[in-house]
Amino acid sequence: MATTLLAFRYPLKGYFGKYLLALLLLLAYTSQAEPYYPILSKTEADSLRSRLKRSAPDTNRVKLLVQLSHDLTSLTYYFDKSDSIVAYIHQAQALSNSLHYVAGQIDADYALGYLLRKDPGGREAVLQALARSQQRHDRRREAIGWYLLSETYEKSMTLHPQRIRYLKQAIRLFGEVHDPVQQARVLRELADAYLMQGKPARAKEELLRSLALYRAAGYRKQHSTLDLLAATNDALGNYKDALQYAMAAVASAKRSQDTLMLCTYYMRVGAVYHQFDQREKIIQYYRLAMRSAEANHYTDTALSLASTIARVLLAENRPQEALALILEKSKAYPPQDDYSRLAVAQGLISCYLRTKQYALATAYCQQVESLLRSKNVVDNTRVLHGAYLTIGACCLATKQYSKARTYLLKSLAAGQVVLTRSSMAHACLLLSRVDSAQGKLPSALAYYQRYKAINDSIFNEKNSKQLAALQVQYDTEKREQSIALLTKQTQLQQLTIRQRELQRNAVLGGAGLLVLVLGLGYNRYRLKQRSARLLEQKQLALETQQAEIHRKNHALEQVVSEKDQLLEERQGLLVEKDWMLKEIHHRVKNNLQVVSSLLSTQSRHLHDPQAVAAIRESQNRVQVMALLHQKLYQADNLGRVNLADYARDIVTYLVESFDRQRSVLVQLELAPIELETTVATPLGLIINEAVTNALKHAFPSSRRGTLTVRLRSLAPSFYELTISDDGVGLPPGFDLKRSRSLGMVIIKGLSRQLDGQLAVSSADGVCLNLQFDTRKKPVPAEAIV
Repeated sequence: MATTLLAFRYPLKGYFGKYLLALLLLLAYTSQAEPYYPILSKTEADSLRSRLKRSAPDTNRVKLLVQLSHDLTSLTYYFDKSDSIVAYIHQAQALSNSLHYVAGQIDADYALGYLLRKDPGGREAVLQALARSQQRHDRRREAIGWYLLSETYEKSMTLHPQRIRYLKQAIRLFGEVHDPVQQARVLRELADAYLMQGKPARAKEELLRSLALYRAAGYRKQHSTLDLLAATNDALGNYKDALQYAMAAVASAKRSQDTLMLCTYYMRVGAVYHQFDQREKIIQYYRLAMRSAEANHYTDTALSLASTIARVLLAENRPQEALALILEKSKAYPPQDDYSRLAVAQGLISCYLRTKQYALATAYCQQVESLLRSKNVVDNTRVLHGAYLTIGACCLATKQYSKARTYLLKSLAAGQVVLTRSSMAHACLLLSRVDSAQGKLPSALAYYQRYKAINDSIFNEKNSKQLAALQVQYDTEKREQSIALLTKQTQLQQLTIRQRELQRNAVLGGAGLLVLVLGLGYNRYRLKQRSARLLEQKQLALETQQAEIHRKNHALEQVVSEKDQLLEERQGLLVEKDWMLKEIHHRVKNNLQVVSSLLSTQSRHLHDPQAVAAIRESQNRVQVMALLHQKLYQADNLGRVNLADYARDIVTYLVESFDRQRSVLVQLELAPIELETTVATPLGLIINEAVTNALKHAFPSSRRGTLTVRLRSLAPSFYELTISDDGVGLPPGFDLKRSRSLGMVIIKGLSRQLDGQLAVSSADGVCLNLQFDTRKKPVPAEAIV
């Protein structure tokens, strides 16, 4: 990816998008690593550089150089390396040596070791600095050294046993110097190592310790630990907890505004929902991940996620939506490397196969075959496995059975290496169909049995996960019921005690209550008299209020009546407006007919054949626009035109105008499409020019032939117009870009107006093809030069 991010300071690595796509396959087992030193903001980095320019050659300058090298090295987790990293480190080493500043020497060596952690020289630099830290009894720097030493070993399923020992040493020393944030960070790395070794329970213990330390220290950026807790609980089958931690990771990243890896956290949520086969949730969170990637300008990642979402949409039997998504994103983010091109092509093949567009699927299948010969792809067994399976499915659909068997066998062999059981099952099913189509029934039965065996194992595993999820839910509900029962028992005991206290208080208050009743009786008599007087006053006030309400109701009825009259007047104005617009279109059509008649009259007084032909073509163009206005005043919807009827009328008029009804057979394949007048006008003129050229030049000397006009929809709001003939074809050396004929100038200008893609070819005649997108509104027709 060669895009420069506005939010960050360096170009992205080209393989970052592919890494995230591969991460979709690994999300259930591990988490994206984070750099040891936090990445600085642009403001902080600029401030460090400004201070470095003004600094004297002292220990403070060494610290600034080391800080800048740390920041740049951390950025290498996500961005390309910068040559200035090594320059900063060498300056820090040289200045520390000249000042005899041992702490600076240690920090500079650590910075070099961190940068070269995958090279032998990196480990030597760390060991040298670690020895100096131990000599000075500097436990903080010694702790950093043990951690950086662990980073010099590869992170894989077969971890080097010393790496875990080094991480434990770092955790112990960070605890001794009371640095909980660094201790929590290294605990997370230790948990990641345990998870890679297949020890999720041990990993969960270390992650909970890490999370507790972060929270006690008030450290806000907990999302990396929460994300790894989600992966760990997923591996343990605790899907409810996995979902909660995955959602918490997203919330933490948003809360701390650290959105660099937010798309990965969204993918984690989608991956957990995959365990429950909740496809709508999977699509929802993968779309959020795609939008996050787009916001951070990870274009390769956004394109890869679009292909992933399309595969889920195909599983949901929504092929048109999947096809539209891939076309949209591949147009917005054209693939920049072979992996992205392969992902887009495979997605399009699957969509075109589902929509039975086999010609397009075959074309992209050939593109996939050529990409498989790329040196970037040929050694990637997982990518080859999927590509072989896609080609095999396409060849089976197009009845190329031998070729289908070859690629499906290759896919099956690759699947046994990368252990993707669902794809292997699908390959076996397709092989059984290939053999069945060729009459090889024993082989077809054997592949089908193999398909059923793999599929049943996947089904049983899936059921086990769902049963585990249900068991978690049952245990949770049972625990909640127990808590509710204990709460009710406590409340019952408190109620019994309260009742006894009430009985005792009732006896003591009985005597006092009797005295109060006697006093209240007398007071009640006095209140009754006072209430009678108040009731009379309220009755009078109520009568006054009723009179006021009656007056307001009368006024409201008048307002409602006036409103109804206004609505009727508005409806009348709308009807009058429609009639006025129809009358305008009618008069415009009549005026254009007058212009056409004037041109016809003018042509009778001309003797030059070329002038007569020019007048005749102008008359046809005027007639095309007149037909449009006739359609508009005859239609119910004044803003849109049925393009199929409009095109049919244009072609019929032109054939009759040139008197070619007997020599030219017209074939119309027009989809019932309604378009706005701003699109219909230039399309009508394009049809007029193309058909006119065909009738004038394609069939000389009354030669017989066929003229075909086709209009179809390729995707929502995306259409294709094709006008072809089987005439004499284009003259030798014809170049569309250099053509200066009036007809071709008009066609090219109108195509640019529609922002369409125009192609003209000559093979057994002439074929004009125009693809255009109606979501972009063209400029008015009057703007054409």
